[in-house]
Amino acid sequence: MSKYINENPEQFTEIQADAVGEILNISMGSAATAVSELLNSKVWITTPKVEVKKVKELGYKNLEPAICVKIIYVSGITGVNLMILKQDDVQMILNQLIGMPLELSPDFKFDEMNISAVAEVMNQMMGASATALSDMLGVPIDISTPTPYIMDNDGLCDYSDMDSEETVVAVTFNLTVDGILNSEFMSVLSLDLAKNLANKMLDSAGEGTAQEEEAAQNPPVADSVPPTSAQENLGQNMEVNSMHNQMPYQAPQNEAVRQNVYTQPPVNIQTAQFQSFDSQSTHLSSEQQDNLQLLMDVPLQISVEIGTARRKVKDILEFTQGTIIELERQAGAPVDIIVNGNLIARGDVVVIDDNFAVRITEIVKSKFMDSLGNKE
Repeated sequence: MSKYINENPEQFTEIQADAVGEILNISMGSAATAVSELLNSKVWITTPKVEVKKVKELGYKNLEPAICVKIIYVSGITGVNLMILKQDDVQMILNQLIGMPLELSPDFKFDEMNISAVAEVMNQMMGASATALSDMLGVPIDISTPTPYIMDNDGLCDYSDMDSEETVVAVTFNLTVDGILNSEFMSVLSLDLAKNLANKMLDSAGEGTAQEEEAAQNPPVADSVPPTSAQENLGQNMEVNSMHNQMPYQAPQNEAVRQNVYTQPPVNIQTAQFQSFDSQSTHLSSEQQDNLQLLMDVPLQISVEIGTARRKVKDILEFTQGTIIELERQAGAPVDIIVNGNLIARGDVVVIDDNFAVRITEIVKSKFMDSLGNKE
């Protein structure tokens, strides 16, 4: 649902406003999924309300004290997007992120660490939104690193490089984080960015409409291919059923008539035959073997993983020089040898000429690796 302010219709039409609302509604759905995974809580971002106003006329008093996050689209589309959120909402989100009690604290301050956490949350959120936009519009889209600003007594113009008389497109969303908050936030787009988004979507919709109209004007010729016996039976059955549905109902006079109306022709059912995948051998043709040889000189990234650990964000923020991180693997256990993200072997760490090395003690076999060696 969009609200259109008809102050300067030649700058931005109502159709464009509806298109922007639909685009942001879809992209913010992806953003909600990203934030949900980050906070481990259900997140809903819904009900966009689109307004076209001048910067000085924007109404976000209900979001004050606010925090403004500036995002610049650097490729695919260009323009500025400003996200305006309540400081209290951001505090609750950060409390959930770092495992603090879900309550507002009067001593809370947006220091350098908290501002950095806000930037990371918005980076995850707007990164997912940009990916959704890219898929929707069919062009690669990149954004700058989000920059948060604390809006104390300053106006929006101090962070956006926008003039107070400039026309912008403001989209307000409902924001719900399960068990944490139920609020709203505002996304302010520069007019050029909003036009670009709307026109790309409308152009894409126009191409689809033109293809549908062409298909309607040039329908396929039904009798260009002779029907098979199965198709004839299907067509006859559809014709009988269609006539039966159009005629008024009459009770059958006898059992023979009843059988004649409702008996379907026998259906020939055969058991499906599937190819067996039990055999692990793969026979490569000479052409496939030649193609495989071309790949043999391609360099691959080899890494050795000693072990892993899982820590909360609040614990990571407390890391200092000298902090010890305990891994899940016992001392002396084999290390994993990983090639391009795939585990292929295990081994022991050794030292050769003052350099670390790995002695392979086990090859992790796979069906794919076995099949490459079979050239019969």
